[in-house]
Amino acid sequence: MMRTQWWTSCVAVAALIGFGGCRDIQGGLDPANPARGPGQLVGNGEPITDGNFRGGNDLIPAPADVTPPTGGAIVCDADCRSFCATQGFENPINQGACPSLWGVGLASQPVDRTEACRRLFVDMLGRYPSPGELNDTCDLPTWGETVSTLLDHPDFVKVQQRRWADKLLYNNRAVNFERAFDMDDLVRKTYEGRVSWDLFAAVTSAHPILVRRYDTPEDRAEALFKLFLGRPPYQNEKTDMGRLYNLWTNGYFEHPYAGVLPDAFVRYECLTDRGEIDPEATGPCTSIMWGYNQLILRPDERVEPEGEQEGTMWSGYLTVSEWEQLQAPGRAISQELAFWEAAVDDVMMQYFGYDLGTALPEVRQAMVEYLIEYDADIRSVHYAVATSALYLQTHRGGQSTEYVWAYGPLKQTQVEPWLDSIKQRTGYDLSQCDHRLPFPDDMLEDYDNNWVKAMVRHSDWEVRDNGELVTDYRDIARTLGGCPTNEVSSRFTTVSILNTALQESFVLNVCDAGFQGAEGAVDIDILLPEGMSRSAALDDATAIEILTRQTRLFLGREPTDEERDAILMHANACSPQPCDAETFARPVCFALLSSAEMLFY
Repeated sequence: MMRTQWWTSCVAVAALIGFGGCRDIQGGLDPANPARGPGQLVGNGEPITDGNFRGGNDLIPAPADVTPPTGGAIVCDADCRSFCATQGFENPINQGACPSLWGVGLASQPVDRTEACRRLFVDMLGRYPSPGELNDTCDLPTWGETVSTLLDHPDFVKVQQRRWADKLLYNNRAVNFERAFDMDDLVRKTYEGRVSWDLFAAVTSAHPILVRRYDTPEDRAEALFKLFLGRPPYQNEKTDMGRLYNLWTNGYFEHPYAGVLPDAFVRYECLTDRGEIDPEATGPCTSIMWGYNQLILRPDERVEPEGEQEGTMWSGYLTVSEWEQLQAPGRAISQELAFWEAAVDDVMMQYFGYDLGTALPEVRQAMVEYLIEYDADIRSVHYAVATSALYLQTHRGGQSTEYVWAYGPLKQTQVEPWLDSIKQRTGYDLSQCDHRLPFPDDMLEDYDNNWVKAMVRHSDWEVRDNGELVTDYRDIARTLGGCPTNEVSSRFTTVSILNTALQESFVLNVCDAGFQGAEGAVDIDILLPEGMSRSAALDDATAIEILTRQTRLFLGREPTDEERDAILMHANACSPQPCDAETFARPVCFALLSSAEMLFY
């Protein structure tokens, strides 16, 4: 089952994993593309698969004609196994779940297209769909085509880049910002299918964005385990893996344009005073738990001759061959079955919001085999999850059961998808964050440095002509747990009185529901049906038209009978009488944008 990644000469590596030649990663000081690091050396060829994954169009069966379980462990007997074997499932989640679902008489709860589309867009693109996307992208001939379309969307990559920025704690005060840009590009290539998952882990394991973030070899080993095995290491694992991190140390280097920056350096351990390998002292540089892995580099003229970094070398001087040697920790853990299990578990947790792999181990096993089948292209796992019957279930109504896989997921929306959806639907003027530079203010303090200013301007941050950073998006998002600074920990998600008050205050300004002339409030023409005058008299028909317009715009569906009844009640109570269309439309906007349906999906 395990895959092997062979690393030899520069030419051989280029042929195997798509190097665009053996490039010098010290160059390229372009403020529009400041990435420098080992991520530049991989994934520069064609995608490793064609992106045509199986399992997107399974037919969902009626449950077996047996009495379904009501609680406790589920036992799939011979008849159950026979039932599942005859279904012809191609989706690995459907295959693995059948013995605990349809095979034992439990029914799944199919979701309607609108609910499925909203869920899929938030999970894959980080925002709710527009009415046009509901009618086009989510109405393709098969759901597999819909998922494939979103996998190819640039926003799918952006969602994954933000997740990995959270995992790796990007922080330009702790690590050279060039390394965050490089790691971000490595994530892009991985989720475009250009880098296999084991190669991604290998490069990440020795990436300065990771190793510079921690102080000791054992801290770095623990971080690697948590990232790619989903658990902290045992003490013997931490000690042994730490030996492959003994060569790393933290330091500072003089950037030609951005001043003194924190970065990773290499030190020379397990050598004699003359720089030769000492056979009697190689233990601290040798791991034995995942095969015999010895990691020793020889010093040369690149070594710092004096100063605080004396005897070490800046990681920016590493050759392709040396990067390959330093990536031994990632290659070692990818030999573990747990490495592949953690990869599929992480994706399933992202989409389902609960630990399906532990609840149904057969699903996890089928997903690991599926990932390996597609040469460790992580996109295949996202495809399998998003097209599975377990994902395409509703959380509304249905049978009462304690088995979480028998009904659909319900999750709280993170702050960025909530804000971005409101921006897109209303046209509200709001800037954005850039996860690669949590502290752009630091980069803008030296206004005489045109290179640094140009670099920030080319990022996703918005900078005014006078050099002032626009922070409206960041101020809201950070208060609610998004756009994290990553100084100690990453984002948080809570439901609290404070959060609710902040969200309602923001929506109040967006909709100008208090008629206070809120700056940048949504244009009333967006909230009213086409052709309706803002001064039109409010009656029952007008109220229903306004509700229908905004429910379609913000929630992507038609209003329910209960909502129509409620809106008529509020229309009749509108004051001061007589109310007009605008007086009613702005509070309706507030009610919908602050509703639970915008905050949970």
